[in-house]
Amino acid sequence: MPDGPTTQTITSASDQRKSVPVVTVESFFNTHGEKLALRLEGPRVGFYRKIREPTINRPGLALSGFFSYFAEKRVQVLGAAENTYLKSLSPKLRVKRFRALCEQKIPCVVISRGAHLDDALMAVAADEEIAIFRTPMITMKFINAATIALEVDFSPTVTEFGSMVDILGVGVLIRGVSGIGKARVCCN
Repeated sequence: MPDGPTTQTITSASDQRKSVPVVTVESFFNTHGEKLALRLEGPRVGFYRKIREPTINRPGLALSGFFSYFAEKRVQVLGAAENTYLKSLSPKLRVKRFRALCEQKIPCVVISRGAHLDDALMAVAADEEIAIFRTPMITMKFINAATIALEVDFSPTVTEFGSMVDILGVGVLIRGVSGIGKARVCCN
């Protein structure tokens, strides 16, 4: 399996090759896990899931049962507020609310500040094949660092064939299809 984000290549009419990133939970964890101090909690499930937006979501309202405008395409992070709220619920309601979160098409859940989920919530995540990670980072520091990492992963790339030359201090790119002699033109 690749360590970083994979890409899908699209060739357009102008002969440019654009790479569209596909970031899975596995590539996110393999690429950024050490820097973000991520540790897998529970079974290794859901690593195939796709992260479809390069930012992080705090599911506070979702945990209260409100899913209008819920950002299901994002990594979900449970900080001190979310964990305190979950602990304030009865065990039965806590499981019900967490199950409702996990039934969304979320990629994964990160628990910040080194907190742990209780066994009942870990079982829900395992049943729904949602990877649970833990980080000792404070919530906002994790959100900022993870968002920057995902922005880089989601940055579009374009492949161009060309040669660069300096003409009177101005950089000029001579573009063309591979093998037509651009370098020969530039260097003579």
